[in-house]
Amino acid sequence: MRIRTAAPVVALVAALTAVLATGAPAAGTPTPASVRADPLSDALTAPLLADCSSITDNGRGYARLHGIGLCGADSTPASQPLRTELVGGEECGSATLTMTSRGGGLAAIDWRVSSETGPIVAVELDLAFASHAGGEMRHFSDRSPSVHAHDGTVAFLGVGRATATLSGSVETFTATCRIVPASVRILVR
Repeated sequence: MRIRTAAPVVALVAALTAVLATGAPAAGTPTPASVRADPLSDALTAPLLADCSSITDNGRGYARLHGIGLCGADSTPASQPLRTELVGGEECGSATLTMTSRGGGLAAIDWRVSSETGPIVAVELDLAFASHAGGEMRHFSDRSPSVHAHDGTVAFLGVGRATATLSGSVETFTATCRIVPASVRILVR
């Protein structure tokens, strides 16, 4: 008859006790280095997508004059329809959304749009932001011609996680473009 000793069991219990006492994570638990903490500032750039059906005769003429290949407007004869086979539209610029913690529960939220299809004629944007303290939506409407439209706001969101989302449309000299909704998330201090 063979007798087994308790020494291996005692060693295992001692090792587990040491691991638990040092606070090491259990198997399968993410380590603090692998958990993504929300940053104090974040920015995201999203494309503007053109509605090819919004291109007017003047827009076609501008595209031909400046070599803008949006929806084939630079090369398609005026008597033929523009191509619309690209689902969602063709890229005509970009929108950048930036959110930065300013301390004291305040966050600065800024946006900027730029066009690759001629000057911006009008901007109709909705900026939504929220945190555990509540949320708000602000509408920006600007009919001042420019190449880069931008604006922003500072909002009290309280301390903690906060998000901001930008959506809307931008009318350029060539076409009307919609923003692919862009969202950012930060930790507000």
